[in-house]
Parts: sequence; structure tokens; C-alpha cells
Amino acid sequence: AEAARAKSNFLDRMSHELRTPMNGVVGMTELLARTPLSPTQMRLTDTIRSSARALLQIVNDLLDLSKIQARKVQLEYLPLDLVPLLEECTSLFMGSAATKGIELIVCPPTYDRRGLIGDALRLRQILMNLIGNAVKFTAQGEIVVKADVECTESNRAMLRLSVADTGVGMD
Repeated sequence: AEAARAKSNFLDRMSHELRTPMNGVVGMTELLARTPLSPTQMRLTDTIRSSARALLQIVNDLLDLSKIQARKVQLEYLPLDLVPLLEECTSLFMGSAATKGIELIVCPPTYDRRGLIGDALRLRQILMNLIGNAVKFTAQGEIVVKADVECTESNRAMLRLSVADTGVGMD
């Protein structure tokens, strides 16, 4: 138990220490990309920006892991618009999917989505991981990202997200 606590504290401290400079790198590359650059400089800047964002996501995932282990995760309950969230998550992988010849299909919910409350950050993290793995492990075919909203008897909504692909992997 003591080792687990020490590991969690270490991950928590390191994640905080790494996040600040990584946010600086992401911010500076955003500013750099807005300046006049040659095509080669723009390509290099885009590579730095995407690499920095990937590293920042890893740091954020580590921080979340340490919070989960410490049982300190707090979910947000804020208005949630699923369509832009789905589009944002899938758009980041469209290029990778197209390069592999994979069709990336988004199926938004047909139910009236207004009034949904949830944690958009956590949903985005989950979708990004699932879609990223689907693109990574699918050699051909398609990936379908689908969201369904069902009303329950207590006038609440249940959100069901799925990422289905034609690659190897889990159900």
C-alpha cells in the first residue's frame, strides 16, 4: 500500500511538473505557426505541434491515472453537445485513416441531444483512445464511431458510445 501511494504521489508531482513546460511548447508552436513560414518550416512546426500535443496528452493521462489510483477523480456535470465532440475527435484521425485507406464514419445520435449534461473532457479522452487504437490496428475497411442517447424512466439520458472497426482487437 505504501509503494502504491509513493508511486501515485510521484506520478502526480511529475505530471504537474511536466505539464507546464509542455503547455508552453504547445502555445509557442501555435504562435509560430501564425507567422510567415516557408513550406518546410510550416511542416516542421506542425510536427513539433503534434508531437507536443501527444506528449501533453500522455502527461494528462498520467495525471488522471494518479488521480484514479488516489480515488480523487471528480467528474464534471456540464452541458454537453455530442455532435461537435464526435466531429472533433474523429477529425484528428481522418488523415491517418485516409492514408491507410480506411473509411472513418461518424454516426451522431438521432435523439434530440439538447440538455445533455456530462464530462466532455473524459468522453473526449475515451473516444480519442478508442479511435486512435482503431486506426492503429485496422489495416483495411472501416471504423464506425457511433453515439446513441436513450431516455430512461427517471427522465435521465443514457449515452452509449461505440467504436467498431474491421481490424484485430477486442470487442
